[in-house]
Order: sequence, then structure tokens, then C-alpha cells
Amino acid sequence: MDRQNLEARLNYQFRDQSLLSQALRHESFAQEVEESSQERLEFLGDSILGMVVAEFLFRHYDLPEGRLAQMKAVLVSTEHLAEKARQLELGEYVELGRGQQHESNRQRANLLADTLEAIFGAIFLESGLDTVRELILRLFDQELKAAGEWRKDYKSSLQEVAQKLFQELPEYQVLEEIGPPHDRIFVVQVLLQGRSFGQGEGRSKREAGQRAAEQALACIEEADLQQGEEASGTRPPERADG
Repeated sequence: MDRQNLEARLNYQFRDQSLLSQALRHESFAQEVEESSQERLEFLGDSILGMVVAEFLFRHYDLPEGRLAQMKAVLVSTEHLAEKARQLELGEYVELGRGQQHESNRQRANLLADTLEAIFGAIFLESGLDTVRELILRLFDQELKAAGEWRKDYKSSLQEVAQKLFQELPEYQVLEEIGPPHDRIFVVQVLLQGRSFGQGEGRSKREAGQRAAEQALACIEEADLQQGEEASGTRPPERADG
């Protein structure tokens, strides 16, 4: 197929076409023609992709390390990369050995993901980090922006914080169930070390628990801030009467 179509989808034109050829050269074909395969470029591109995604998440989402790691793992997963590669119709351009040239092979998730990472590596070598970063952020734009919605899972975030700070899991208790069965409001509190850290209401226990966890996270963050101010001597002094 005409590689210019692929370059147009990438919005990047290779000056060195041999780099693009290597990125598209599967190991099965490389052995037949005795040329370098895509594997080294894939190794490089995998690291670059991980760094670009990690940097974006770090700069845009003030979340615990564990939560950021979960988000990154989803974004750079084989299945997610393969889906991006399918959107680019990348499988049609991969050079496969004679025994591998079946349409089903061209759509294998591992092959597609590896090839996309190899292209990232090739662009990095030719044009540097800023160019490949721009490409990755453009390809992943919707998913990176949607990742912010994951912050709404306050219970997962609180669980990670509680394990780190208290070495225990939060405990949720239903305090009240208000109203008739068809229009019920639940009141839930969250406990840590036997103390209530937050309380929330919702039309389901899950919703109420999320709101309680949100309040607990805010409480913990405020306590950490106050401790930091006291330790650094920057906390404003209390007003004295008279």
C-alpha cells in the first residue's frame, strides 16, 4: 500500500524512508530479507510512549501515585494501542514473512501495538522528543482528557491513601435510610482507625459512599496541609483576644 496515506494519517512525513521501513518490518520478514526488524525501534518507542503519557498525567491530574499508575497502564495497554493502530489502518502496511501474510495476523493486537510503538521510536530518532510527543498527545487526545473523569472514583483513591497512611482499608457504614423505597436517600459515613472521616448522602449506597470518600479525602488533604504549615512555620498565628 502507498505509505503516503499512512504518513498523512500520522500527519508526519519521514525524511528517511528507511526508518519507516524498519518500523514496519516484522521479525518474520526481517529474517527473510536479512534486514533489521522493528524490535529495537519498538523497545525505544515503548519507553517514549510511557514517558509522554506519564508526564501528561502528572501535570494534569493531582492524584496519588497508585491512581496515576492505573490510568497509565490502561492508556498504554496492548489493546488500547492496537485500537489506535487499527484507526490508522496500520496493519495493512506491516511487512510480514511469507508464512505470516494472513489478514488475521495483520490485526493481532500484539503486532499492531508493537508496530505503533516502533513508529514512535522512528519519529523520535528522526525528529526528536517534541515532535513525537505532539503526535502521541494528538493520537491519545480524547482518552487523556477523559482520564480526568476517573477522579470521580473517590472510593478507590481513598483506599490507596488509607493503605499508605494508616495501613488499613476504609470502613463504610450506613447511618440512615430516609424516605419510601421508591425514593430513598442513604446516608453513609466512612471510618478510618475507628474515627469518622467523612459523611455523604445519595440515592444509592454507592453514591453516598462516593460522597463520603470525597469528604474524607478533603479532610486528609487539609490535615496534611496544616501539618506542613506547622512544620515549616508558615501557618498564620492564631488571633489573641484583647
